[in-house]
Amino acid sequence: MISILIQNIIFAVLVAGLGIVLKILNGKIKSLWKIFIGVVFLWLSSIYIIAYGFNLLSGLTMIFGVIVSLSGLISLSSEVKLLGDGESVNSIESALNSILKKTEAEGGAIFYIDQDKNSECILKSGKVEDGCVMLIQPIYSDENLTGYLMLFGNKPFVGLKSDVIDGEINLIKLYIENRRLNDKIKSIQKYIHLITHELRKPLTSIIGFSEILRDEFKNLSEKDVVEFISNIKQSGDVMLTTLRYLSEITEIELGEYKLKYEKFNPVDEVKKVVGYFSGEIEKKNLNVEFDVENNFEIEADRKKFNEILYQLVSNAVKFSRDNTTIKIVLHRSGNYVELRVKDEGTGIRSEDFDKIFKPFPKIKTHLSGSGLGLVLVKLLVELHGGEVDFESEFGKGSEFRVLLPLKCDSRASELVKEKVLEFN
Repeated sequence: MISILIQNIIFAVLVAGLGIVLKILNGKIKSLWKIFIGVVFLWLSSIYIIAYGFNLLSGLTMIFGVIVSLSGLISLSSEVKLLGDGESVNSIESALNSILKKTEAEGGAIFYIDQDKNSECILKSGKVEDGCVMLIQPIYSDENLTGYLMLFGNKPFVGLKSDVIDGEINLIKLYIENRRLNDKIKSIQKYIHLITHELRKPLTSIIGFSEILRDEFKNLSEKDVVEFISNIKQSGDVMLTTLRYLSEITEIELGEYKLKYEKFNPVDEVKKVVGYFSGEIEKKNLNVEFDVENNFEIEADRKKFNEILYQLVSNAVKFSRDNTTIKIVLHRSGNYVELRVKDEGTGIRSEDFDKIFKPFPKIKTHLSGSGLGLVLVKLLVELHGGEVDFESEFGKGSEFRVLLPLKCDSRASELVKEKVLEFN
């Protein structure tokens, strides 16, 4: 009885296994169907013999199962050989060539989109420059557009089913995901280097002042002790700020940060942020002028909008001379909101313009700073689908301009269109 039970379990496993294989291969190897049907008939004959004993019907069922199974096994070897003689799709080059063959396209190109939404053609094949764009296939990873396939030809691909090239698209997708992962690793390595380089100075100060306090505490006046402790705290604050900025920048660059959109009045946020600097504004006797449009809302990440404002106003206050004016403008401009922050401070030398939105820029100024605030501004603005730029004259001041969409909008399709036009 146990042997019969084991026999039926083996048949059940065989039938289930062959069924799964057929589903995976989408029925492409026809001989497997014969083997599957043959095994099912053998299993049925076995069950019939257990129930009713061996007779003519069970014998015929068994013979039919054996014949069909053997026929499938014989034809399987020739089918596998023919399949092996076909083109192997194991790289994006072979994937693109396979797509061109299946679609009868005259040419094709694969584009990669990096974290900064820059598009790069990583592979071309066939006639590309002179052909017409007949098909664009976006490639997504976690709902983010990471690349796209463009096919060129002189006739539309009528009746083309997407599942025909699914295998090739998945291979291209895997290649792009691996490239994105490598880009992320490089970004992490870059910021680890920046962190170790930039934190060395405040950390050295903390260690130095701590050693003086430890070794010379009895010989120091109360005033000196307070000054050294203040210097230690100041260096610690610099470290914390630098780490916070780097943490936010890294999170955005790695694509980990998701904006939390909500509707709010931007004028209220502007006045609130300016209020944070009331002490410094009063100390330097600065005049803050507002030119704002009231009674409108934007749809953005409120916290990050305030971060953008904070950095721009902070720089304006920091670099302004005493008894000068800071002007803040906020108006709607079409489908965008325009924010401008202008100061009458030290300004920026023209040779330093290309360094402004880079971390730790080596800019000649009497004021220290990591420059991470403006890097963060640029990333946050672009994350919203906006733009940031500036004008400056050394010795007279600077004006930073930000354009942000009034409403949350996905720019993925626009980006593909822009790149297609750019490519042609």
